[in-house]
This record gives sequence, C-alpha cells and structure tokens, in this order.
Amino acid sequence: MNKDLVSMLLLGLTSIIYLGGAGNANAADNLLRNPEFSYYTPLASKPVNGAYVAGWNSAAYGDIEVMKKLKGFGNTSSYRIVKIKPGKRFWQFINLADLGMVKKGDTLTMSVNGYQAKSSALTARLCLMGIESADGTWTPKDFGDKRTFSCHGRGELIRLGQTETVADSKTGRIRLNSAGLKIDWLFEKNRQSSAAYRNAVGVLVEFQNSSDKPVWIYGPSLINGKKTAGNASRSRPLPEFYRMIPRTMKKLLNNEPVYILTLGSSIDRGSANPRLYRYDENPQSPTYRQPLCNDKPFKPEIVNRPDLKGYVGWFQHYHMYTGRLRLELMKKFNYPVNKILLNVMACDGSSIGESHSGFADYATLALPPNENLNGHVRGTKWHELYPALFKSGKKPAPDLVIFGHGHNEHIDYPDEIAAYEGAVRWFQRHYPEVEFLSCMWIRNKGRKTSISEPMRQLAKYYGFPFIDVGEMIIRLKKSANYYSLAPDGGHPQAGAHYLWFKQLEQAFEVANPVKSSMPQKHLPPRFNPYSYSWDGEMVSFKAPDKRIMGSWMIIEDTAFNVWAKHQAKDKKDVMKINIDGKQQKRAGRGRSMTKRNVRNSTFVYGRLSLGDRHIIEVVGNDAKLVAVDNKRALNRKFYPVNNPEWEKTVTVSDFKSTCGAPYGDKMVILKPGQKMSINVKADAISIAYVDDKNGGILTVRIDGNVKFTQPTNIPFVDSTGNKHYIENRKGITGLKYGEHTVEISAKNRDVRILGLYTYDTRK
Repeated sequence: MNKDLVSMLLLGLTSIIYLGGAGNANAADNLLRNPEFSYYTPLASKPVNGAYVAGWNSAAYGDIEVMKKLKGFGNTSSYRIVKIKPGKRFWQFINLADLGMVKKGDTLTMSVNGYQAKSSALTARLCLMGIESADGTWTPKDFGDKRTFSCHGRGELIRLGQTETVADSKTGRIRLNSAGLKIDWLFEKNRQSSAAYRNAVGVLVEFQNSSDKPVWIYGPSLINGKKTAGNASRSRPLPEFYRMIPRTMKKLLNNEPVYILTLGSSIDRGSANPRLYRYDENPQSPTYRQPLCNDKPFKPEIVNRPDLKGYVGWFQHYHMYTGRLRLELMKKFNYPVNKILLNVMACDGSSIGESHSGFADYATLALPPNENLNGHVRGTKWHELYPALFKSGKKPAPDLVIFGHGHNEHIDYPDEIAAYEGAVRWFQRHYPEVEFLSCMWIRNKGRKTSISEPMRQLAKYYGFPFIDVGEMIIRLKKSANYYSLAPDGGHPQAGAHYLWFKQLEQAFEVANPVKSSMPQKHLPPRFNPYSYSWDGEMVSFKAPDKRIMGSWMIIEDTAFNVWAKHQAKDKKDVMKINIDGKQQKRAGRGRSMTKRNVRNSTFVYGRLSLGDRHIIEVVGNDAKLVAVDNKRALNRKFYPVNNPEWEKTVTVSDFKSTCGAPYGDKMVILKPGQKMSINVKADAISIAYVDDKNGGILTVRIDGNVKFTQPTNIPFVDSTGNKHYIENRKGITGLKYGEHTVEISAKNRDVRILGLYTYDTRK
C-alpha cells in the first residue's frame, strides 16, 4: 500500500540535519497544527480518503474520514475535509509550552467551517486544560498505602474553562465561531494543594458530532485575539521527526509488526507517589478522583479494553507515556495490540550505565513476559502474544529504542553521555537496522550536571530525534505548579504522562507532501572518547568465582556494574566503593543487593583510563562482592608471553596468581638489561606485569621511543591497610593506528612480565 512513501523515505540525504522543534507561531497566526487536514496517501495511487490526520486525534481508527472534496460543499481551496462519523469526536491538544506567544490574560478564539446533514449536529469546544488541584490531603489506605498525599496531580487532565458553540438548526453549510477563551492560571510553587490553584497546561480544540448522521468540517482556525479569523491563516508547522526514523515509519505505514524497546528509570515506567491508580474521571460522580481499583494488576474491563489482556501488567504501564504511545500508534495506523511489541526495560532507580548489563537479555527477549520485568502479564509467552513478529521462526530484533533515564546519571561526570553513546553503538553493532529516539523527562535542564544538552548533541551527531521535554517542563512551570505534575517532586502523575506522551507522539506524525528520509548514522567516529569503555561485550563474574577476592576485584577494562552486600548497622550505613584505592562518590547509591539484577546494581562506573589496571573494592560492614559485570573493550587482543610472536631469549614459566589470573598464568622474568619485543597493530597498548616487593624498573619503548618507565614494586593497599603484590597493567594511548614495535626491558632488578594487550579504539 505504501511503496511510494517507502521509496521516498529510503532516498536518504547525504547530510543529516537536526530538528529541535517546530517553533512558535506569531500572534496573528493560526495556532493549530495542520488545519488543512493534510494526510498521507501513496504518491502513485489514485486519490484516496484517509482515516488519520497528522496533528489531530480521534478515539478510534475510522472515527473520522479525510476527503479532498464533498459534493455541495463548494470550493474549499486547498483544504481537506474531515467527515466526523455519528457520535464521534475529533480534536487537537496544544501544550501551552509550545505557545510561547500566549500569555496569561490573553483570549483565544476559534472558528470552523462545516456541513451537517442533521440540525444542531456539530458542537465545537475550546477548552483550557490543566492539572487537578483540591484542598487538603488524602490517603489511599483502602489500597494498602497508608501514606498521605496532597490532593493535586491525580488522574487525567481536567477542563479548567470551556467555550462551547453548537451549530444552529439549519442543515447544509455552517460556520461556528467561539465566544473566546481566556487563558488564566493561578498557583504557587508548593507541595501543598489548593482548590484556588489553576494549573494550566494546554488548550483543547474539539469537534463532536452528536447526531446519527455525519458532519463535515474544514479550515479550523485558532488565534490569539478576541476577533475570529477567516479561513485558516498561516499555521504552526508539523514536526518532521518521521524523516529521522524511516525504517520504523516504513513498518508502521505498511502495517508490519514493530518491536519497540523503551529504556529508562522509575518515571519512564510510570512509578509514582501516589501510585498511578485509575481514578473516577466523572466530575459529577460522588467518587470523583477516587481510585477505582488498586494499581496492580491491570484490569482491562476498567478501561473497556479487553484486547489489552496479557499486554499490560499494571495500571502504570497503561498510563506511562510509552504505553500511551502504543495505544495511539494502534489508532493512527490501524494496528491490533499483538503487532506492536512494547518491551519495557525501564525500572525503578536505574541509570543508563546499569542498563548495559541487560541489553542482550532484553533485546533478545530472553526474559519471559513479566509485569515487573517488562510490563506484560506473567504466564504468557512472547510468540503467543506477538505471533506476527515470530513468523520467520526467529526472535525479532528491536526496530526502535526509546531513550529514557536522565535523572540517575550521577556516574562518569562530566562524560555521562559516553554510556548513552556506548548503548547506541552496542545496539548498532548487534542490530544494524535499529533506530533511536530520545524523549527524556529531564527536570534539571540548564544545570551544569544535566544530561539534556549532551543528549541533544549526541542525537544531532547520530541523526536521531531529540524531543526536548526538559524545555517543556521549564515553560510549564510558568503556568502550573510543578508539584501538581509530580507531587513527590520527581515522578510525574497520569496527566503529566499525557503531556510527555504528546511530545513523543510528534515523532510519528506524517502527512503529504512527504519529504525524503534522513537515515541515522551507523557507527560514525566516536562522539565521546570514553564511549569506547561502554562499547564492548559484557563479561559476568559471580561469587565465589576465583576472580572475586571477597570485597575487591581486578576488573577487565574500565566500565563495570557491581552487586554487593553488607551488614548495615543502621539506615544511614551505606556501602561505599573504592576504585584504585580512592573513594568514588559518583558510582551509585550503595544499596545492598544479594543477587545480580540486569537493570539495577550497587555501583556502576566507566570513566577510567584505558589499559591501566583498575581495582574495585566495596567498603562497609562485612561488605562482599556478589557479582561483577565487566565491559571487555571492543577489539581488544591479548598476547601472553608464550605467544610465538614475541621475540625473546628468556624462559617462560608458570605463574600462580592469588587473584584469579586476570592476565593469564604464564610469566617471563626479565633480568636487568634483558629485553623482549613484539610487533603489533593498535592505537592503544597495555603492558601486563606483576608487582613484587623486590621488583625492578619496567621500561617500554614504542618504535624506539621511551613511552614510560614504571617501578614494579608497588602493592595494592586495600581499605583495611593490607598490602597485595599482584598483577598490574600500564596503558599507552594516543598512538596512531598502525603497526608498532614494542620493546620491554628491565632495570635495577627483575621485572615480571605477563603479556601485552592491544586496542583499536577507532571502531
């Protein structure tokens, strides 16, 4: 059906540009997006009607129909006509954050042209939308939660003010003009709720057909002013993010099954305080804003969606922004739920670094459906839930990875972005056709430690959409109490998830004329040099592995996840981690964990020097390592001393390691004046040796030039003061990639050599 669009999307551009947003309209312009009702039609096909209009919404696919002309309507110029079927609604929500020119006290007016087959059929509404606020507090004790919360932020958006215009009794052509809607808000930034507050967040333009016959509309207009406009003037442009995810859009437009993997932390999967209950949303009900049931498990009958049985684990998975996206994609592109796999890797307290341990398990669907693990109902099977994705007999590969996280990124500063780039490159190496999209709830945008600007730059560099939710939050703070969006100060409630979803939805809006695609860059030169540390394969060690020395361990290269336990003396007694003997404060929260968890860890870090030995040690009352995940650097190669490529005249002997032989079990003892050499290809090199109380001076020459001299009698001193003479490594970086001659020699006393590592950091 969509071969022409597909061919256009796949044309590509030689340069990739970045789309940061759609911009603001001028005060005299039409504030609506796509008032022309442009929609996608295959380029080579005959004119066809559409069931979805970019920038607009309906309750279900097929509730409306878009057509180019209607008999009896007369000349509608370049505007399409939307047919609203009996009893159906058609609307557009506009976030106040996107209307920078609209100020408190302004008045918006709306007009629309229509045609009705039955009198008084069409109703036009213009609504100021906001977040609920009420006096006092409440306690959801009936649902097992005895905590007390302020009475704001609960449930979906509410209508703070509304103008409603009903068509007159005549049939045929009509025109509706609104009386004008005043933009007004009132609040203080306060954790306490107040019925006097008006937390305004958006404007809703809604058209409803209340008859049993169709109605038709065209040329709607929304302007900032008290006078109604004529037919639609210049409007706000539609975003063009769809051009940056061409493969995903191709699948959606061809109605092919799609696999979306969403990363993130607690906010991304809808964890909140209070929990994301399903509330009574009827203002006339005596139980208005009271939970209808517990938040777990999800009950499809409560929302009249029996089709979601098995696909939604808890109510938070229904309310979260990506859960809403799945439902909207089903409406936009006429999908059943069993053709859009939404795999929720997001979990409470997770950071992007911690997530690296789970990429392989999640991408391959190695973990079975489970409410807590992936947002599905346990007891089901992936191939039964999504048969179309398994039609080839193979497990599906992710089509789109949505980046969440953004608030637990207190690792690797100022290079936290390296862990994100490492994720991009890991997925690209394993799944070359995968695409990415960033839509992160970043409430600290503008701060020095915020990931917002680095993520924008990374997205621009790789050519994937960056949707700036952080900017939305900043702007909404001018019209709404932030604590009504997130009562606990961090976790958004359902109405805020709706705002978040509406930002994400922009990436999937497409209409004619379709522009050529801008494919994402595949494995370009690195954006951040530290991403090399995150770009390798994960190697796991679990106690009592011989590599784990109780509370400490020599790691493979630089990036790691640690699971550790200790005997806490009190709630304030938190484990700490030493890296190379120094306490590291940005490596995690030090929570005690008794087993490996692929989404959460005790400590995580990666911003360490390449090629050097790094030792991690957990410090606490009876602290012990439970498991350690190491990233083994990409394209790393080891040349042990018994490798025949070494040129040497000394004897190779066995080496008995006391810490698991991380660099092998063969050794050469160089006497003062003795040398050994090897020719290797690399742009970084690391020499592995053994420290000894009587060790001499190690000298390394590369291509005849001395690169370093290193004493080999330096012990590792643990947190208890014990000295350990063990394996060590010293890296040499910044070499030009190519063949190099490496020469090792000893001075003063014996030097014990284990081998040499080479790296190719270019790829």
